[in-house]
Amino acid sequence: MLKLFVPAKVNLFLRVVRRRDDGYHELESVMQSISLVDELTFAPAPQLQLTCNWPELPLGPENLAWRAAEVLRRRAKLPGDCGAAIHLHKRIPAGAGLGGGSADAAAALVGCARLWEVDLPVHELAALAAELGSDVPFFLTGGAAVARGRGEQLEPLRHAPEMWLVLVKPPFGVSTPWAYQAWRPESGGGASLADFLSAMRSGSAAAIGGALRNDLEAGVIAAHPAIGALRERLLELGALGARMTGSGSAVFGIAAGEPAARGIADALGEGWGQVFVVRTLANGAPSIE
Repeated sequence: MLKLFVPAKVNLFLRVVRRRDDGYHELESVMQSISLVDELTFAPAPQLQLTCNWPELPLGPENLAWRAAEVLRRRAKLPGDCGAAIHLHKRIPAGAGLGGGSADAAAALVGCARLWEVDLPVHELAALAAELGSDVPFFLTGGAAVARGRGEQLEPLRHAPEMWLVLVKPPFGVSTPWAYQAWRPESGGGASLADFLSAMRSGSAAAIGGALRNDLEAGVIAAHPAIGALRERLLELGALGARMTGSGSAVFGIAAGEPAARGIADALGEGWGQVFVVRTLANGAPSIE
């Protein structure tokens, strides 16, 4: 049996450049791995099987991890009786903008490649990941990276500082396609990517907190004001900066350190949803146990 851990991400910076002719959106984003992880186990089986600790999760071809295993099996031209029993232990909330489904897909590619002894070059594995979804290639390496295009064009950031975050998932999720449809060009604004990267290089959590940006936030808050209220509450409690991550619904606040993060989480109180205290990770690739 093979066991992998794969971390979630937050978008520290997300600028929507434009809506493309192919229906996707051109992005500039900075994605950062965090210490909230899903756990996947892999064992040989005569067919593909997926189980999960969340009974509401689809377990067939509509599941991104299942599709990742199938895509790899076809690419490697493995026989039909070469399968895998995959168990997914979810901790990353769904519908949160934390990339849980994409993370699980990346872990399924890595885990099944190891289980089936499929040795693909890194660029071919990344190409398969991009077929599955725009965020999936990021989760093969994780850490911190600038993402451009649909999100699949990655530039690693080697010296991102460690930070402590308070992460809150409200009691509702947000559909990613809906969030992008709700985006309007006039609703964006904030620091430029160059300014944000300058803040990252400074190593100052306060500077990074002041340069956070998410162009999807305004459209989502218009329909879900609780997200805006949560962001303001984190700032009131001492967060150095706070934003919705990705397409939502989760919101994170940057704290001055671990004690400050735990203090904010304790002071937040009940009723906001699931609360996590997490740190950023320099290495966010799926780790094999």
